[in-house]
Amino acid sequence: MTAARWRQERTVHADGTELAVWERREDPDAGAAPAPHVVLVHGFEEGWDSWQPLLEHLPRTVRASALSLPWRAGSAHTWPRHGDAATWLSRAFDALDRPPDLVVAHSFGACALLQLLARRPAHPYRDVPAALVAPVWRVGDRSLTPEFFAEARTRFRHTITEGLKVQLHTRGRTVNGELLRIMADKVLERVEPEGFLQFYLELARLPDLPVERITAPLLVVGGPDDTAAPGGDLEVLRRRARDITVHRAPDLGHFCQTQQPAQVAEQISDFLPMLRLPHSAEEMRTA
Repeated sequence: MTAARWRQERTVHADGTELAVWERREDPDAGAAPAPHVVLVHGFEEGWDSWQPLLEHLPRTVRASALSLPWRAGSAHTWPRHGDAATWLSRAFDALDRPPDLVVAHSFGACALLQLLARRPAHPYRDVPAALVAPVWRVGDRSLTPEFFAEARTRFRHTITEGLKVQLHTRGRTVNGELLRIMADKVLERVEPEGFLQFYLELARLPDLPVERITAPLLVVGGPDDTAAPGGDLEVLRRRARDITVHRAPDLGHFCQTQQPAQVAEQISDFLPMLRLPHSAEEMRTA
């Protein structure tokens, strides 16, 4: 798949911040049945186009909308002055011309989605099924201690650097370690301190998140060595959620939607028929 198959369909502005919707429409020859609308939510310092490797492996009948959100790469990260991540995600959903049948969210985006799904009173997107890819889900930390703050900052810097490395590789660029360090320092110079502080505040909300309110089916895809969602913390999510499927594989990293897209797409493709959309299981697996 190439970027030419995507189109920027809509752009809206709220409080001086741009939200954009990029779309890949379903294959016109795929059949007359309504295509499931899969909405893609990127992580912190990523972009809508980070989903392109994954879409190469999803059924061609899927209609995909990739959101460009305020925490995208290059952001000044002043967006929290006008709402938390869940609020901005809801605004982006409002810009869609059709509600999502499934939302697939990565890392920080998955954290925002969980917070939106757990909100009360009920909102229009409360029952939307969700696939959480390498979610940021750490509830066992004592989030307001100096020790955790320092550890979280170290992990944040590591993740930003790893994400930059993945983006460069995806775009066909190879850089040596010293050049990567210089590029990462430039990114961190822009992102810190405001970006990290907002990321940290989102993490600090997770232990009190009322997951039991979430009525939507959830799929979690990730690897056991991903420090963003330790195994014990994921077990807490599994116990508290009403309807959840967890798939963890040893070779899945934090950026598995880009590095292991076929495996992630397989889990999503198997999850879609379980949602009882207007497609048979066989259609979705073989399309």
